[in-house]
Amino acid sequence: MKKFLILCLAMVVLGGSAWALNYTPQEKKQFYDGFLSGMFYSLEQSLTQQGFPKAKTTRYITSMKARVNRTELESATWACVSKYTPQQMVSGQKKIADECFGKWVESYMTKNMDLINLLK
Repeated sequence: MKKFLILCLAMVVLGGSAWALNYTPQEKKQFYDGFLSGMFYSLEQSLTQQGFPKAKTTRYITSMKARVNRTELESATWACVSKYTPQQMVSGQKKIADECFGKWVESYMTKNMDLINLLK
């Protein structure tokens, strides 16, 4: 799970624009758009590498995407994320991913355990 978080954060940081510490609403939106895209891409790649069929993986990912509460994600993580510069995010990926997203990802995955049946 930690490797997954680090990869997600790295994709968001490296794919984003150069930000200042005072993020605009548009930059915040872009950050979370990138985070969610990276998170689901990484999850799909991980499941495929583990040998799950493409059709089942796609159905699972689509269902997981539909259950994301973006407001909940942002309120659970933004205070933490916004205190770091992009450079700090790159240099401290593992620490920041664990600190800012660990609890949310764990909660999100736990709440959606019923969807695991889509992979069987």
